[in-house]
Amino acid sequence: MILKSGQRNRGSLMEIKKLVHLTMDEVVTLGDFGYVSSQKYEVKKEESLHAVSINMNLIDLDEPYVKQEMNEEDDLNRYEELVKQGYSLGLYIDNKLAALAISEAQTWNNTLMLWHLHVHEDHRRQKYGYMLLNKVIELAQENGFRAVTLETQNTNVPAIHFYKQCGFEIEGIDLSMYDLGAGNEEVALFMRRKF
Repeated sequence: MILKSGQRNRGSLMEIKKLVHLTMDEVVTLGDFGYVSSQKYEVKKEESLHAVSINMNLIDLDEPYVKQEMNEEDDLNRYEELVKQGYSLGLYIDNKLAALAISEAQTWNNTLMLWHLHVHEDHRRQKYGYMLLNKVIELAQENGFRAVTLETQNTNVPAIHFYKQCGFEIEGIDLSMYDLGAGNEEVALFMRRKF
């Protein structure tokens, strides 16, 4: 099923299609997964018997925060299972995968969980991520979900700002989802776009 076809950008044909299968070779062609951020949201918690306060403040970093993510075989196996649900999309340029969005139906709370959104570095800053995310949102609305949810980290400021521009809001924080040892300062942020 082609969700958008025939759009030409700089002479190339761009299509967004539902993924029907996904191979490691396709994932590898998308390049490195990860991010670099020169800022982070510093998260501080204060708790007493009568109140809990969690504050986030955007700060500049002395050194950029670099995170490289590996796509292991377990990740690919999980993605292949999620693709079968019919809510994952690929953005193709001249029939080559240039970006993907892996999503999962969360029936217990009627939301669509976006597990992974990735655009090949050669195709960034061309609004492909925005177009792909908008198609995920449209797909969720068409299928009666009440929201699209995702998780990112306080250290991934470019992603946080991108998702905010797309109408997502921070609705949850998990202070201990990640191992905070060995200098890791990541805190999980849950963002949601409600309909």
